[in-house]
Amino acid sequence: MGGLFCRALERSLSSILPWDIPWYDPSHKVFFLALYGALGFIGLGVLIAVLMTMWKLKRGASDSHH
Repeated sequence: MGGLFCRALERSLSSILPWDIPWYDPSHKVFFLALYGALGFIGLGVLIAVLMTMWKLKRGASDSHH
């Protein structure tokens, strides 16, 4: 009985977002996990590129192609 009440309460809670996303739906969890995983992967790649550029600039690499 308590599980049923908690499930109904979870569905009735409104979201703080401008639109109401049914967070109890497992497909939303999969979508946001994939979204933030992809954004994290892209962000990590950009961070590595910036750090490698800074490291090469500090090292004084004069073998530029310009």
